[in-house]
Amino acid sequence: MVLLSKIATVLILPPGCIILGIFIVGCILLPRGKTRRIMLGMGVFCYLLAIEPVQDLLLRPLEDQYPPLSAEAETAGVEADALVVLGGGTIQGSPEAGERRDSLAAPALKRLVYAFGLRDIFTGVYALSGGKVFDYGQEAEADTAARVLISLGLPPERIVRETKSRNTWQNARYVAETLGYHQVILVTSAYHIPRSVFCFEQNGISVIPAPTDYYCQRNRKYDLFSFLPSMEAFRGTWTALHEYIGLVQYRLVYRGKQKG
Repeated sequence: MVLLSKIATVLILPPGCIILGIFIVGCILLPRGKTRRIMLGMGVFCYLLAIEPVQDLLLRPLEDQYPPLSAEAETAGVEADALVVLGGGTIQGSPEAGERRDSLAAPALKRLVYAFGLRDIFTGVYALSGGKVFDYGQEAEADTAARVLISLGLPPERIVRETKSRNTWQNARYVAETLGYHQVILVTSAYHIPRSVFCFEQNGISVIPAPTDYYCQRNRKYDLFSFLPSMEAFRGTWTALHEYIGLVQYRLVYRGKQKG
């Protein structure tokens, strides 16, 4: 019963219903010929984008490029000018946050909670980097994150904010120019670490990566459900492609543009 329910859900909801519709149109409604082949090719392409093995094939190399913060570092403590937490999005006007306040989106909250867990290992300043990608009257993300950290129990005097940045390059640029750090522990999502490390190093900052918010499942074999299209896998594939495009773009545009 559970299996049938899951399969029915896949067929009824996007992206499964869209992929199924493409195949129905391609196989039944279109005459044989080039148009049908194009339609079926589109269906296969969309299907591949929405399954877990393809997601993992694209996402795992990004997530595994830098290891987690080492156990030795966690035991001995880490020396750096600051622990930098990069923003990962907000929900504007989220009701539970209070009037005219925002809440953190899931990736941003995962990064912040992980960073808070390092508070006894790293006893220095937490630098929260994130402004407004587009200004819709929302809070700067660093302000939202600071409020969450304080509510968790981190003393306000351990928090500094960088509220001007709108992308990863600006995160690094403003942390270097405004805050003047030379070596930082960098907390962000694992898939985002390669692009972030590139940006910070290009701006003259030595980085100790502290990846978190892993997307891919570990220690689990693929089963039938792994090959059924899902929005979660589609989003993971989208995230991976976004990062690869960002890496290429940043290397073309920003390589060699170090601070100063």
